[in-house]
Amino acid sequence: MTDGASQGLFVIVAVVIFGIFVLIAYILFRETLQPKLAGIFKNATDTAEASLNYKSTPAG
Repeated sequence: MTDGASQGLFVIVAVVIFGIFVLIAYILFRETLQPKLAGIFKNATDTAEASLNYKSTPAG
């Protein structure tokens, strides 16, 4: 294998291992994370909605 192929394989393995870690953490802490994640997404959608509905007054 060339250095590029070996590096690409390393990246793929690292991403898979990180994904497994995140999945296990989510399964273990799902009950704790759910309200916090809901609050984060609600805040983000409220902020985005306010940003889209913002009416700027023309300078003058």
